[in-house]
Amino acid sequence: MDGGPVSFVMRKPCVRCGTEHGRIETRNGQDCVWCISCGTFQYNAPKTETGRAKRTVESVHNGIKPNQRARVLLRANGRCELCGKGTNLHVGHMISVDAGLRQGMTEAEINDDENLVALCDECNLGIGAEPMPLRFAIRVVLARIRFRKESRLEAGREA
Repeated sequence: MDGGPVSFVMRKPCVRCGTEHGRIETRNGQDCVWCISCGTFQYNAPKTETGRAKRTVESVHNGIKPNQRARVLLRANGRCELCGKGTNLHVGHMISVDAGLRQGMTEAEINDDENLVALCDECNLGIGAEPMPLRFAIRVVLARIRFRKESRLEAGREA
């Protein structure tokens, strides 16, 4: 049952009518404060003021930050490191989070760039929470070695 706008005590009285109470309206992800009496816009409120969860750009998957995700995808040349597809890429773990924790690895070790791999939907979902099979891990490592050699050769040609 909706009882109308919920009253919110503003930082300072309304600039137009002097009322101290406002209402919060979310527009495009921003919490906007409006005077409850005259409807005048007052200010954009931070999430901490309105009690809503603060937005973050950190990935929701196991603490992998966007810049690290980008590094992993660039290293893989924008392609799945197992099958070579270039669409719907995820950043997965060669040693899964569950297996790593069982083996006593720290979060930093589990989320290290060397344990992260670019995978398409099918490969990532196919492996699931299991550690990557050794033959696939070897394939990934060999591809990374080839990539590094090619990168060094190209850098030498440019010099």
